[in-house]
Amino acid sequence: MAVGYSCDATDEAQIVALIDEIEPTVVPIVVPIEVACYNAAVGVAHSILDFPPEDDERVWRINTLGAFLMGREVAERMNDRSRGTILFTGATSALRGKARLAAFAGSKHALAESMARQLFPKNIHVAHIIIDGPIDTPLIRRVSPETFENRPVDGVLNPDDIAETYWNIHCQPRNAWLRETALRPWLEPW
Repeated sequence: MAVGYSCDATDEAQIVALIDEIEPTVVPIVVPIEVACYNAAVGVAHSILDFPPEDDERVWRINTLGAFLMGREVAERMNDRSRGTILFTGATSALRGKARLAAFAGSKHALAESMARQLFPKNIHVAHIIIDGPIDTPLIRRVSPETFENRPVDGVLNPDDIAETYWNIHCQPRNAWLRETALRPWLEPW
């Protein structure tokens, strides 16, 4: 069973309260968190020469601090059980900084790698999934209709196919865990 929850990912108290609430109340029988996925992200494009510090802080709080807080809280519970999967959604620009995206370049990638190095031996799978390309969601259809007019049907990422990849990562045998992968439509530039 999958259940979605939300909170202000930049508020430590809300993250702690949410994780404390989830495990004992997901179903009548207590079910521990087996998989946690941090998808929250925001990108702001500015020249480094005039990048407003408040924009940099907003990107950092959502992309990096929120990921750290969620990762720390679920890792603590998973560590007690010696099992679990923690997934972080990112983008190539978090691996190799792109011009005008300096704030985004410091996102989840290094956090996921650091956590994986510590938690793999504890039987906790940590992975960073790069999503490069538009995702077929109502929001993207609304704010970027030209994306769908200018691409074939299979030229955008399907949310169900993304979810299937995440599930497959969770189900991998630990003798072949991946730490990072990238998903992009066939026509998306590398």
